[in-house]
Amino acid sequence: MRIADLPEDILLNIAQFLSVQDILALKQTCRVLHAFGSTDYLWHRLIERFDLPIGIPSDVPIHALSSDELQRQTIKAIKLELNWRRAVPSIKQSRMILGPNREPFAHMELLREGNWLLTAQRYHRLLMTRFTTRMSVWSLKDVHQPYRVFSVEISGTYRSSTMALHHSSSFATLIVAFNEEDQELQEIHTFPLRGDSYSKAVTSPSVLKRLKLPPYTVPGYRVIQDVVLADGIIATTVAIFGDQGGVSFHILLASASKGLSQWVDPQFSQDLGSLKVRMHDKQIFILGQKSNTTIVRVYKLPQYVLGWDSATTLNDATSLVDLGSVVSEYSYSLPKGMISMTDELHVPRQFRLTIPIVMFDIAGAVIRGTREQSSGCAISFPYGRHGSNEEVTCTLLPCPDATSQQLGQIGATGHRMVWLEHDLETGRNRVMKFSMATERRKSIHGVLLPTQPHLPFALDACNALAFDEVSGRLCLAFYDGSLHVLDFV
Repeated sequence: MRIADLPEDILLNIAQFLSVQDILALKQTCRVLHAFGSTDYLWHRLIERFDLPIGIPSDVPIHALSSDELQRQTIKAIKLELNWRRAVPSIKQSRMILGPNREPFAHMELLREGNWLLTAQRYHRLLMTRFTTRMSVWSLKDVHQPYRVFSVEISGTYRSSTMALHHSSSFATLIVAFNEEDQELQEIHTFPLRGDSYSKAVTSPSVLKRLKLPPYTVPGYRVIQDVVLADGIIATTVAIFGDQGGVSFHILLASASKGLSQWVDPQFSQDLGSLKVRMHDKQIFILGQKSNTTIVRVYKLPQYVLGWDSATTLNDATSLVDLGSVVSEYSYSLPKGMISMTDELHVPRQFRLTIPIVMFDIAGAVIRGTREQSSGCAISFPYGRHGSNEEVTCTLLPCPDATSQQLGQIGATGHRMVWLEHDLETGRNRVMKFSMATERRKSIHGVLLPTQPHLPFALDACNALAFDEVSGRLCLAFYDGSLHVLDFV
């Protein structure tokens, strides 16, 4: 009996032992197996155990996609992975989307498989002594015809920003944190995303809200460190510098639509340094360091906080948010003898199967008593289940002497990460790559762009970058205000 003559239920049982590449090869053998290998049901099962990042938004169910779309996504993912694992991946296309303009970039972020790019530029206006921040959103769906869909100028020094896409990317909400005349502020903008046709016009929406930091019981000079947005709630991380020279980190929650805000009780963060806050699926994740231990605590967002969108006022604006009991907590201590990491935690703004964290030590972390030197580590914490610390994995990242690691960007799945490596002696830069190990694949740590990549720019002048792990798209910005896009698939 030929394999093509087997009943479909038997073929489905066989398919569970085959990879996506095996199914794609099987489809090429005959018409019967081509039809079998093209069924939606089969591909919905295949994609559940596909271990490469693919361009399916987290809010889109797998069963809503056709087999043709899933095949297209997986073939692109496989091609990118093959290129990514080369000693130096080949660049498929490179394009400058903005020429020199004397407005250097302070921040960049790619969203939705690299189709949208959020940028922040800081510059001085003529005859003005203070900074102005220009926030822009670019459409990169057609990299040969990129254009701005949104741009706004804010008088003040840039602190942080975040953007969320809504309703199949038809419009977006942007949160910008900045300092104006020694006051920490946040602005909320909502605007449409016109991504279907080329247009030189730029939308100019009005400011929905301008939020001030409310009164707080902890005294000191306050500086916004980071902002994130999820489920209509803004989480702002604020550093407070005390009169005695100490610094503590605090969390402010606010409604993006109403502007209502309250501080989180400091008991939930006061023992942690290098604080990062993330939100997902109506939960808040508090990440930080205590000595040489990295800690992740997960809490449910209180129901009354999630209900701020339908509220008009707060019963007591001065009260503190009580997050309640911890849902789960994970920790990982660096190997014995390793000096504590001193850099910030690099954490994706969104994550899926795990919580990936990468950190580097500015001075270089050395394991005492050995010749092994490691300036960084990548830690993967479990997510979506009640795991244990035994499920936490860590990979040490050896880095050359006299180098600093900057501008770390890590994907939502933690599968790919890039950063800029700066040689302190020569002043040269190169872009590095890393992939965490999985059950089927070994970890990767190597060069993505060498010091001299034979491209129309010098990496030594790079001061900002953005990376999307699904599309493999890399955006590089330079001190002269120019902006380049590179694709690896």
